[in-house]
Amino acid sequence: MPSLLKDPLLHFLAAGLILFLAGSALKPASAPPDSIVVDRDALLTFIQYRSKAFEPDAAAAILDGLDDEERARLVRDFVREEALAREAEALGLDANDYVIRQRMVQKVEFLAEAAAKAPDLTPADERAYYAANAERYRSPPAATLTHVFVSAERKGDGAAKQEADGLLKRLRDSGATFADATAYGDRFLFHKNYVDRTRDYIESQLGADAVAAAFDEKTPLNAWLGPFRSDYGWHVIFITARAPARLAPFDEIADLVRSDLEEERRRRAIDRAVDDIVARYDVVDKLADKR
Repeated sequence: MPSLLKDPLLHFLAAGLILFLAGSALKPASAPPDSIVVDRDALLTFIQYRSKAFEPDAAAAILDGLDDEERARLVRDFVREEALAREAEALGLDANDYVIRQRMVQKVEFLAEAAAKAPDLTPADERAYYAANAERYRSPPAATLTHVFVSAERKGDGAAKQEADGLLKRLRDSGATFADATAYGDRFLFHKNYVDRTRDYIESQLGADAVAAAFDEKTPLNAWLGPFRSDYGWHVIFITARAPARLAPFDEIADLVRSDLEEERRRRAIDRAVDDIVARYDVVDKLADKR
């Protein structure tokens, strides 16, 4: 008996029965077909379906916390949905409708999620998950730089390159720093400063040549370099920092690791519940012999 009580399929069926009984409050058998009954059970069920979370206590707290205006709005939404649903059924719009079929599948998946047992995690589980998924928590190399831009579209490529060469000399001769970049060059479509940005991000805007220099350890920091060509024109860059790839320590991201592991185990529990349902059917594959 104890093992039976732990069966996820039994939990799934129990959750389904509870939702079925609760859902019957939406259309009581004693009510006339053209009557929509609004009561506490109907609104609690409506709140749970709308929030996609089968949590009766939470739904009750939401309902009890509504003021008069919010409660009236909830009732209007419930009545509107119920009336439209009944009208659709009366018109036969649910027959052979793939969208309706998918909604029914989603409801069963919702029941499976409600039946899935919340995972009990230990610190050892969390550290083992962190070790097995270390790459997920590794940040890529990054660089911090600013640039002065000259538009090739506005000035032509040759003239823009010549202006960028002149800007490089002026910036160096004047001792300009990171903060001075805004006083030079043309307006750029994207950013002036790039702080702790990845290689792919910078390359997508400043081009391959600029990003190669930015991430090359041999390239000096705190110096004006270039000019480098991009799809938009020419760039003179000033790099202030590089950060290598870094694996975040477990203690720094323990909450994130725990959340990721809980989600993975929850998803597995749902998959097991659905697999138990599928296993109850005899699948006849008539195409198997033709392959």
